[in-house]
Amino acid sequence: MIQTITSLHNDLVKRAASLKVKKYRQREGLFLLEGKRAVEEALASDWKIQCLFYTQLPEGWEEQAETSRVPWYQVSLPVLQKITATEDPQRVAALVELHRDNLESFAPEKGLVLVLDQIRDPGNLGTLIRTADALGAVAVVLMENTADLYNPKVVRSTMGSLFHLPIFTGVSVEALAAWCRKRQFALWATALEGAEDVTKLQWPDKVALVLGSEAEGVSGELLAKADQKVKIPMDGHAESLNVAIAGGILLFESSLHR
Repeated sequence: MIQTITSLHNDLVKRAASLKVKKYRQREGLFLLEGKRAVEEALASDWKIQCLFYTQLPEGWEEQAETSRVPWYQVSLPVLQKITATEDPQRVAALVELHRDNLESFAPEKGLVLVLDQIRDPGNLGTLIRTADALGAVAVVLMENTADLYNPKVVRSTMGSLFHLPIFTGVSVEALAAWCRKRQFALWATALEGAEDVTKLQWPDKVALVLGSEAEGVSGELLAKADQKVKIPMDGHAESLNVAIAGGILLFESSLHR
């Protein structure tokens, strides 16, 4: 069913625009998704889409829009700009219900779980989720002090990987440690002191790998729970790597041992 919205003062438009702020995402139980590719990934997943907006339907979407039980709204460019807060928005957007996965019931037989601790930059967070998806991680865990998964910049940076693997949010140190013990996952954490060269280690079949922020690293509380501290060998003069780059290197290294 297709309807038309042209007014910037439409209640649905104002509601969608409010989702750029975390407290309104939590109140509404919704987040904003932008772009043809990301919306396609959402449509193909089991995530619930509340409605879609477009300025121009992508080629081949006409029948789906006409027959869908989900409302589709054709909107003016100013309306889409207000919803997305961008001057040059992609021509398709959607409101999607927040997904709340339960770590306690997650029981993979083996694999790597990427754990992100104190990662507050939305671009880095989204890139790490996308990289985890590309390199075969079985899940991503976001600790309590990490950026909001549904921040618009995080969602854009995942490039649709948000819909490909389980992502657990707001996890405490104790909950992560208890899950690792119960599921027999080794807990590895990146560190500068007391850490071993990750390229010289034998990776276990079941491992939860923790990355921390560039500024603060992995929290002391979480480091104290780690079974193994690891580091990337660096021959140059740089003291550290961008966390998204470091994550890519570590995820690739882990893939070589599967």
